[in-house]
Amino acid sequence: MIRNIRKNFLIAFAFAALLGTTGLAQSKNEVGLVIGATETPGQTLSPGANLISPTGAVLPNRTINFDSSLALGAEFDHAFFFKKRVALSGGVDFLASPQDVKVSQQTQNAPREYASVFLTPHIRVKFRPSGAFSPWLSFGGGFARFLESKPTAIPFFRQGTNTGAFVFGGGVDTRTVVHVLRIPIGFRFEVRDFYSGQPNYNVGVSGGLQNNVAFTGGLLIRF
Repeated sequence: MIRNIRKNFLIAFAFAALLGTTGLAQSKNEVGLVIGATETPGQTLSPGANLISPTGAVLPNRTINFDSSLALGAEFDHAFFFKKRVALSGGVDFLASPQDVKVSQQTQNAPREYASVFLTPHIRVKFRPSGAFSPWLSFGGGFARFLESKPTAIPFFRQGTNTGAFVFGGGVDTRTVVHVLRIPIGFRFEVRDFYSGQPNYNVGVSGGLQNNVAFTGGLLIRF
């Protein structure tokens, strides 16, 4: 899965570059190529559920905690309303954690890590779209895919979880600051929360949803 994520990200980058070179006379479309980190809040165990250490002992902690993970993203937007003070666009977000989200503690009955992919169409509202800095808000919903590692003590563990996802967030875009091979490029900085169902943790946790908060920044290509 990690290899496929990297391949898809490179394809998205090549496609964005091609669009940039063939449509420079237009300015209604944007492609963001971003990198950063995903933070996943800890999950509290349900009553009666326990984490088992590699030695077979019951761990005292009642929370599954996660390390920060690498986040790679590609975003596309097409503006269908554009004025001096505000612009409204629709598009799609692609976000992946190819290095996997790792569980902080070692256990034998819960996955050690999982990879994640989010694909979420969205609406973006941008303020002062022609300014040097353009703040924006976005929201939408779509699809999430988790691929969990097998716990060492569970030979028949079910890997792969599909679920829905709702995304909302905000950020700021800059105007074009450089041209590379005649491609106008600015920068984007953003925070988004992909609110989704949960991976298969193999242990009971409270609630059925979780936050996947992505802090990312990168290039913004206009065409």
